Amino acid sequence: MNEIQVKFMQSLGLNLDMPYDVIEDKVSDFLERNGFDEDYNITEEGKVCESILDYIGTIGD
Repeated sequence: MNEIQVKFMQSLGLNLDMPYDVIEDKVSDFLERNGFDEDYNITEEGKVCESILDYIGTIGD
């Protein structure tokens, strides 16, 4: 993960020592609630959420 992703996770009270399913749940919830503007365009925070979820999705491939 890059520094932006790690800092964003920390802002949500998460860290890399947590199980990935916990991280995935919290980041997914944030994305659903706050990741899009009023016109349903993805925000910068939403893009970071998606990048974190993409990273988690590649683990084990």
